[in-house]
Amino acid sequence: MEEILPAVRQSQIAQGVEVAVSLATMAGRTTRYIRDVRTEVSKVTWPSIEDLRRSTLVIIVVVIIIGIIIGLMDLLFSKIVIDLFPRLFA
Repeated sequence: MEEILPAVRQSQIAQGVEVAVSLATMAGRTTRYIRDVRTEVSKVTWPSIEDLRRSTLVIIVVVIIIGIIIGLMDLLFSKIVIDLFPRLFA
């Protein structure tokens, strides 16, 4: 127990140390970050308008198909629960 206490006292003293970052350092980091973002965005291959339209159409069609499937499943399960279960347990 006595061996642990000196280490705990030392750690409490060390916790008060804080690192200060100057305003100039932050401005330099921000400038470098913005420059790096611009460089990375310029490397991106953006889709053409035709590719974008085609992809959007595919997404809309898939969403409609999935909506129809979920609607049919809901109708089927509601018929089972509302009509079939009361007949089975009545």
